[in-house]
Amino acid sequence: MKERKVAIEKITKAVVILGGLAVVAAVICIGICLQKARYYVTQYADTTGMQAMFYTIESDRGDLIVIDGGNAGNADYVRQVIQEKGGHVDAWILTHPHPDHIGVFNVLWNELQPEIDVIYTPEIDYLTYRDRAFEWDGFDGYDLFLDLTSETDKLVYLHTGDELEICGLAFQILHACDDYVYEVSHDIGNDCGLMVRVTNREETMLFCADVGIGMADKIMSQYGSRIACDYIQMGHHGNGGLSEAFYRLAAPGIAFFDAPDWLMNPGEEGRYTTPENRKLMESLGAEVYSYDTAPNRIELK
Repeated sequence: MKERKVAIEKITKAVVILGGLAVVAAVICIGICLQKARYYVTQYADTTGMQAMFYTIESDRGDLIVIDGGNAGNADYVRQVIQEKGGHVDAWILTHPHPDHIGVFNVLWNELQPEIDVIYTPEIDYLTYRDRAFEWDGFDGYDLFLDLTSETDKLVYLHTGDELEICGLAFQILHACDDYVYEVSHDIGNDCGLMVRVTNREETMLFCADVGIGMADKIMSQYGSRIACDYIQMGHHGNGGLSEAFYRLAAPGIAFFDAPDWLMNPGEEGRYTTPENRKLMESLGAEVYSYDTAPNRIELK
């Protein structure tokens, strides 16, 4: 009888210990689940030496968003970056159809499509763009993009005002291709681009792609204070692009210029407006990042 009592006590203690361990494990598990992910935005230079646009947004839990990618000659570098970050792309955002933005995607799509969950891009009226495209628009690259993606169900078109959540971040489309672009713009290839506001818990980054000055007033009147941001990717590489009033409203702490040294510091005065825009952003208190120091990485808190 005494031995039986001792055995029961031992079993009871074991149950209590196991129960306690289970509670501890559950608390740890809940803590991990409730822990907020940390997000990092990285700007990359284009290995061709040309202006382009290539960013990643990644989290410490393994999420990966790619924005554009750059010229076709930058494909090996983009592939390497993606592989280093796990090889899987949760979302690939293509801001507009110019070759220095979609060139890499066109090269890598057939190879990487099993690892790409979704592609986001603006919806463009094909015939209108074709008839009004300039030689430097590289319209053949857009034709190739449409051909490559013609049979996929991963392509999602975005429009002005769309709001969506990607990998735990809030995305709002402040500008896309719409009737206003066709009515007003003399540069559909650039002005049809996506302007994307990406927000985490505390901070916001505004991606302006190559949207031009002719779109600035409309976007400001429509979104006003929502243009304010902590970080900004300068419109059209910081050369031309959006208006001074727009950048003053944005008032970021860091301004990303997708521009190599020859564009940031041109020898021929007046040919490019990059130096003027750099001075403007610095006068507003923004730190300037460009391809000279790339890759440039910030935490979007």
